[in-house]
Amino acid sequence: MFAKQFRLRTMNEWDANTFEDCLGKKVQWGIVSGRPCSNKEETAKALAALCKGKVINMKAIGEELRKKMGTEDEPFEGDVPTDRIEEFILEIVSKDRQCNEKYCYIFEDWAHKNATDFVNAIDGEFGLPNFCIQTKCDKKTIEDRYKKANETEEIGEDAAAELEEQAKKDDANCADFVNIFKDCNISAKYHEVSTETVEGANNALRSAFSAKVILVNHEKRLDVDTVCSNLSIKYNMLYMSVYQLIR
Repeated sequence: MFAKQFRLRTMNEWDANTFEDCLGKKVQWGIVSGRPCSNKEETAKALAALCKGKVINMKAIGEELRKKMGTEDEPFEGDVPTDRIEEFILEIVSKDRQCNEKYCYIFEDWAHKNATDFVNAIDGEFGLPNFCIQTKCDKKTIEDRYKKANETEEIGEDAAAELEEQAKKDDANCADFVNIFKDCNISAKYHEVSTETVEGANNALRSAFSAKVILVNHEKRLDVDTVCSNLSIKYNMLYMSVYQLIR
């Protein structure tokens, strides 16, 4: 079961999650957040392709569980318990590990009341998130995508109110994530990505998540491999010696 209390950590604290991360045991996970029509889903898929990720949509999982919890004669009524959805996610991760498959789990949606409750739950089982991507685009782009998706040329009063409510909810989630990442000293892992164009969004993802390479040229008599390897691990980079490259 997922823990329900958020644990703030400082740079000087002993952190078992950091230790397990160094051993390769920590579950890698992150968040792609954004309002409808911001291309959040497409961004999550693009990121998954970039970092061997597996996209998790908790609301979609809830709908699948709803079908299994009911029958054809008596469909399940009411909301699927959030802890049941969480258990299902744990089963996914467990099966992947049994198959020696290591993924970065990318949450594009959640079933909790707000962003803080969501991070509280996942942090309790997996540790702190490795990143948060906040998808951003201007009002006109959102409206144009909404009209295309709904096959309409105008946005009526009800649709305008719906879009306004979605914008307020997204702003609240964004503020929650910014505060959480700041409190946990991981603000550098929070990214805002413009999704007005697919190409621009993909370039921003590659810039933030593609492996950074340190290519070192040195005299053979100098033993620099250990130092460079440690630096690359510390700063999440890839170290290659020129002599390794030549071989």
